[in-house]
Amino acid sequence: MKKSSTLLALLLVGTLGLSACSVNNPFAKKITSEQMVDAIAKSMSADGQPVTAEQRAQITEALAVQAAIAEAARKDGMDKLDQTKILLSVQQDQVLMQEYMRTKMEAFKPTDTELKATYDAEVAKLSEFHFRHILVNTEAEANDIIAKLKAGEKFEVLAKKSIDPSGAKGGDLGWAPLSRWVPEFSGAGAKLKAGEFTQTPVKSQFGYHIIDLMEPSRAPDAAALPPFETVKSQLVEMAKQEYAKKLQDGFKPKAADKAAEKPAEKPAEEKK
Repeated sequence: MKKSSTLLALLLVGTLGLSACSVNNPFAKKITSEQMVDAIAKSMSADGQPVTAEQRAQITEALAVQAAIAEAARKDGMDKLDQTKILLSVQQDQVLMQEYMRTKMEAFKPTDTELKATYDAEVAKLSEFHFRHILVNTEAEANDIIAKLKAGEKFEVLAKKSIDPSGAKGGDLGWAPLSRWVPEFSGAGAKLKAGEFTQTPVKSQFGYHIIDLMEPSRAPDAAALPPFETVKSQLVEMAKQEYAKKLQDGFKPKAADKAAEKPAEKPAEEKK
């Protein structure tokens, strides 16, 4: 959402959960409009883009509208309703979560060493592999072919049984990065050494694969890669996204916690 839509955002999304209008806010009468504007502007500028004078004016107007509507709601007794109190409690937690994440992200400063490791990992994803494979419909067929390969039969001959068009050329898939193939295929293929084939069938949405790495993988052309310094800002953003995800994932309920929260099963006689 663009910052030019500040007024609409504040009114519809409710980002002012801890403003002076909150019935759960014991400091409501001590907070000035200027302090509220400053707090909202600080939250909005967390991405490094300063809030303009025009945007501050929009925030001020939105606060005035919100205060007037909230006062009307109080006169109607809506601040006494359980529904209102519950939503205010939820909103308070949302603001606390946002502020927690904001302060953690502001403090997060990835080092050049960490960024270089990310750069190297991304470059490694561009390495190309020369695979051939045999694709069949059933696991039994795949196991039969693996047994024949172990007995010394030629891969390119057995590839004629493949239901993939590549079978006509010995199963050869040519050179490509791992991202070219479905995860099950690329995951199994990446573990192979040159001249090895998978010892068990690899199941994917297409069927069962027997994969052979025909020769050592090759790194991407260094001359075609962007230098580290030119993509450093993008790497910082990648690191921030990964850090934010790691933070949030750390608070997800564990399986044991979910099980503990699940209501106990009623005895059979009570279900009747």
